[in-house]
Amino acid sequence: MPMPRFVSAPRSLALGAALLAALLAGCQPTPPEHPFLPWEVEVNGQGQVSVFGVTLGESTLLDFKRRYNQKADLAIFAQPGEPLSMEAFFGRMNVGPLTAKVILVAEVDPETLERWAGDSRIADPTPSGARKLSMSEEALVEAQDKPIRSISYAPSADYEEGLITRRFGEPTDKRPLPRGERDEDEPPAMLWLYPEKGLAITVEPDGDELFQYINPEHFDQLVDHTLGVKPDGNPQDH
Repeated sequence: MPMPRFVSAPRSLALGAALLAALLAGCQPTPPEHPFLPWEVEVNGQGQVSVFGVTLGESTLLDFKRRYNQKADLAIFAQPGEPLSMEAFFGRMNVGPLTAKVILVAEVDPETLERWAGDSRIADPTPSGARKLSMSEEALVEAQDKPIRSISYAPSADYEEGLITRRFGEPTDKRPLPRGERDEDEPPAMLWLYPEKGLAITVEPDGDELFQYINPEHFDQLVDHTLGVKPDGNPQDH
């Protein structure tokens, strides 16, 4: 299950303290007409998640770009031992009244990804160990109509655990994430699971949260990949 490559989202002062406090507390007197807030998640009768004004598995990359009038960096990622993936990185942007970094993973068949990768002229290494492959102009045009498989949303605002619980409810489960380079005496980051919403929230001790949305049928794949579990059920090497 290919997943987007986020670095920790730095804190931002893009929103005034008064606006942010009012919004998160639910007390804003004149809310935006279409706020598209991260806790507004719906699952339709076909098991598709709707969030941020788009529907996973149905809305396309172009639909998202048009809704937010935002350019994206599209690229293919090649990770050893994993299938190719195509991601659209929107960088820091306004999603409704809040600011966040956003990455969309597209639903693309393996044959198309291989064809696009074969036309790549540039392959850059990334901190995750994957290679970032450029896309031709023809591939970029073709990619616009691919449906969105998943959304990763790294907010600039700090979501404390109490706020997450109030907005999203109690998670079905909480699991510790691999420590990586974190010291043994530091508390681990936790993955809060909301499988019925297709939502997994990474809750970091330093406040760098990450919200990952995917249709519930693919939720277990997202969780296994985030926790570093291989398809055979064994932990990945770190």
